[in-house]
Amino acid sequence: MAKLLEAHRFVDMETECSYRYVNSGTEYFKEHTHDYYEIFIMLEGSALHSVNGENRVLNTFDAVFVRASDTHNYSHISEDAFSFLNLTFTKGTLDAIFSYLSEGYPKRALMNSRLSPTVHLSAAEFQDLEREMEKIRAIAPKDAAKRKTAIRILLIKLFSDVFYQFDSSEKQAPDWLVVLTEKMRGEMRFADGISGMVELSGKSREHLTRSIKKYLGKTPSEFINELRLNYVANMLRNSNHSIIDVIFESGFNTVGYAYALFKKLYGMSMAEYRKLHSG
Repeated sequence: MAKLLEAHRFVDMETECSYRYVNSGTEYFKEHTHDYYEIFIMLEGSALHSVNGENRVLNTFDAVFVRASDTHNYSHISEDAFSFLNLTFTKGTLDAIFSYLSEGYPKRALMNSRLSPTVHLSAAEFQDLEREMEKIRAIAPKDAAKRKTAIRILLIKLFSDVFYQFDSSEKQAPDWLVVLTEKMRGEMRFADGISGMVELSGKSREHLTRSIKKYLGKTPSEFINELRLNYVANMLRNSNHSIIDVIFESGFNTVGYAYALFKKLYGMSMAEYRKLHSG
């Protein structure tokens, strides 16, 4: 039976909203439900999100709105850790946000969808999120009123700019595609590129491309490059391998192309990223 997590333990009741950074390497996950609401945004890595009895693969920049009625859990896809930002808030906070956004907001689609609404943030949206979180983290812990306002502003932006895009048509990936995406993350299959993915899928290249575009919202190249960039970022943080070696190990054939994609995603060069996370 799913464990009920209660707001008085997991939400700052003074402000009716909270935030927490979670790393799967130091966290124990168990199937649960809540009497409050949450939004979590994948910061690094990939995870399998089990929600209301079905599994969804989540990647960096995916944002999920978890309703009080949802039963969910997280699990690893590979040995690599994943991390996410968790925003929790009370029903009163959500009601106030929906009231502010007024009748034209697609509240019903978000609240009545079978699975937790999931939207992929663009790089620009993710950078906006990081800027807002920098402001929130700079607020003095004793200044509850200012923190409450700042988090509500962020929640309003997420609902108005990100979850407003939610498509309630419930396009759920077929089992073969879920299995394929999991296999691509294991044993560095992403290094084999699109040809390796096509062979592993047992589908035609055209069918695979249509399916990934339909259910994941991206091309096979974009999907594979995300996995390669995840690998590069993790190796920069957790190894002393040369940057050039890491790039080629990931499957990229062109150093300049890898550099450009990495900087677009992370907003800095690989050398800067390694220095930032060198401890």
